[in-house]
Amino acid sequence: MIYSITGKLIGIEKGAAIIETGGVGYLIKIPTNLSDRLPSIGSELKFYTHHIVREDLEALYGFLNREERSLFGLLITVSGVGPKAATAIMSNFALEMITSAIVKGNSEILASAPGVGKKTAEKICIELREKLAKTLGVKPSEMQQAIPNEKGIVNDAVAALMTLGYSPKEAREAIFNSKIDLEKAGSVEEIIKSSLRALV
Repeated sequence: MIYSITGKLIGIEKGAAIIETGGVGYLIKIPTNLSDRLPSIGSELKFYTHHIVREDLEALYGFLNREERSLFGLLITVSGVGPKAATAIMSNFALEMITSAIVKGNSEILASAPGVGKKTAEKICIELREKLAKTLGVKPSEMQQAIPNEKGIVNDAVAALMTLGYSPKEAREAIFNSKIDLEKAGSVEEIIKSSLRALV
């Protein structure tokens, strides 16, 4: 198991970074939103890595801190969640947003990430919420019970905000930061109004 790699950043690709150390270049897959946090080419950089070896796959997934690496490791323990889905979630939301959504059972937030369906998002919340709650020191009484939202209005709200010129990431973060109870929201309009207030 390769836990971390420290070396010179020699290249950045979509969803990947290349680190050279000891004369060897390593292609490390990363969440797409991590690219903006990387230093300039030629800088020294340390990635905390998760090494996956399977019959059909061998890859290194890299993160800038132990917490993000640990979250990735937890996500892929959920049945039906592979590295691709875990990376999609981490590419669209900050660490705090993901952990909060899981602990509070807000599966709609996770389901709005590309390639992550409603059932998968609900499974993530069910299987990981207690593990994360213990890690974060949250009492069971403080956790909101997950209530599946069959209307999928979060996805509709994201699409509506995108038509107003916001990126998918900005739209999702605005919805999350609006503090609206997504499971009780009665309409797309209600979510949009609350989200726009969060964007001001």
